[in-house]
Amino acid sequence: MEALRYLPYLKEGGYVITNTTPYKNIVDYPENDELEARINALPNKIAINADQIAKDAGNSRGSNIVVLGAAAPFLGLTIEDLEGGIKSLFGRKGDEIVDMNIKALHAGYEIAKSQL
Repeated sequence: MEALRYLPYLKEGGYVITNTTPYKNIVDYPENDELEARINALPNKIAINADQIAKDAGNSRGSNIVVLGAAAPFLGLTIEDLEGGIKSLFGRKGDEIVDMNIKALHAGYEIAKSQL
């Protein structure tokens, strides 16, 4: 739903990158089928189950990093640039945390590339 709120700002030919697991933070949240239909109707989208991909990558809290990886082909940054940002951001937490986040980043990136 968050992605759908910002469609008016999406440039022509732009891609929507979204997690298929909704974050239900309001009472009247639309049904999943309705959201899925609206997203599937878009011509350019990368819709992934980032929560599950993060868990599979060993980082159950890393869904945002997975989405970042999925967005990477559209950001004008290299995957190495993003890895450097992760190292800078999470480095003080140790190599294990950095490695988990880089793995989640790559998981999202590979899935997005396969959907292009």
